[in-house]
Amino acid sequence: MNSLKRIMVGLDLSEMDETLIRYTAFLCSISEIERVYFIHAEKSLDIPDEVLESMPNGMPADEKLRASLIEKVESYFGPDSRVQVDVQVVEGSPLKELLHWSKVKQIDLILAGRKFHMRGSGVLAQKLLRTGRVSVLFVPENIEPRLNHIVVSVDFSEYSLMALDRILDSALTRPEVRITCMHAYEVPTGYITLGISYEDFDERMKGFARNKFAQVLERFPELNDRATLHLVKQENEDDIGELVMVEAKRLKADMLVIGAKGKSAAALFVLGSVTEKILRYNDDVPMIVYKKENEEIGFLDALLGND
Repeated sequence: MNSLKRIMVGLDLSEMDETLIRYTAFLCSISEIERVYFIHAEKSLDIPDEVLESMPNGMPADEKLRASLIEKVESYFGPDSRVQVDVQVVEGSPLKELLHWSKVKQIDLILAGRKFHMRGSGVLAQKLLRTGRVSVLFVPENIEPRLNHIVVSVDFSEYSLMALDRILDSALTRPEVRITCMHAYEVPTGYITLGISYEDFDERMKGFARNKFAQVLERFPELNDRATLHLVKQENEDDIGELVMVEAKRLKADMLVIGAKGKSAAALFVLGSVTEKILRYNDDVPMIVYKKENEEIGFLDALLGND
């Protein structure tokens, strides 16, 4: 059963909107997404008239902004589109509103822009990743939509296997889409005390990964004829985030998929997770970060002011 039915796209009235809408239309064309919610959150809708001069007259600010966004969206989603599209402009904190509406609308995935040169800070996507329980797809600002090769970062934990399961269940992995499971491994310094050479221990670590991958193929038999294992050795001085992104780009990945371990509310704003390190170095590869459903509900409810 396809688990990717309802998605939400965060717009901010910048040039990034065009990229996000175009990429969303592409995803809808290759999957079974049924409904897309485009949402723009304005901190205050008390906007000076001169700012809205180029938009339709005789409308409240929210309706003017919505009309402008609808025009952009309809250029990619015409009247014959099988996908139901909803465009909303709301007042409030963008982070809080996206989290609130993703919960209300039972969203499977949020698309957020990843900015580097365009106007705006682009930090909203990272905040969504840190605070929400919904999965996030980071879309780079100048990406050209295509999906021929998906790289899934796996450490064989329940989180990475959950990410692999979710991407397979998303209908984005059409039969012609190649899948590479990338595993970064280290040779523990303890090999010296065991009387084993570095080269022998290196082979043991690679053999361990291959055995684990064989178990993955048993669990996901649909991968047998289309997935490969790519091993990357992490040296002591390597930054795991940079290492993963260098390899993803070398593999010409059209999408990188990661399963993120949730954080407790107390540790919420502590930087340094592998996911955040990878994101720090990722400037041009679309990346889905899958999170476990129902993880961190307590914190999210507290953030939204719910009992």
